[in-house]
Amino acid sequence: MRWVAALLAVLGACDTAAERSAEWSYVHAAIIRPGCTSSNCHSKLGSQQGVDLSTPDSAYILFTGKGCDAPDLPGEPPGNFVRPGHPEQSKLMYLLRGVGGSIMPPDSPLPDAEIAIVERWILEGATCD
Repeated sequence: MRWVAALLAVLGACDTAAERSAEWSYVHAAIIRPGCTSSNCHSKLGSQQGVDLSTPDSAYILFTGKGCDAPDLPGEPPGNFVRPGHPEQSKLMYLLRGVGGSIMPPDSPLPDAEIAIVERWILEGATCD
């Protein structure tokens, strides 16, 4: 029985950010929705400052400035929070890391591994799958 617990501990340690998906469906379901809509902060029922991150579509539109089915147009300005391919120029990354004093979520910041997944999603083009 002890070897089962040891095996589970070793397998759990293998779950790194690099092994987890950086696709939008995963980023929203595993990171954005539980981290940002809890306590009704940015949910449909209690969207603070009009920010509703409860659905993949509403969050994607807010982050990128376009819907999942919208074509990429040459010269289209980036959304307010994410500049695809450029996490260093994305307001979302500054908020998640607390750069400039304001960190999101304020009561329970995201673990570094989850922030790394969001960063990888942005770096890989912030596509909507």
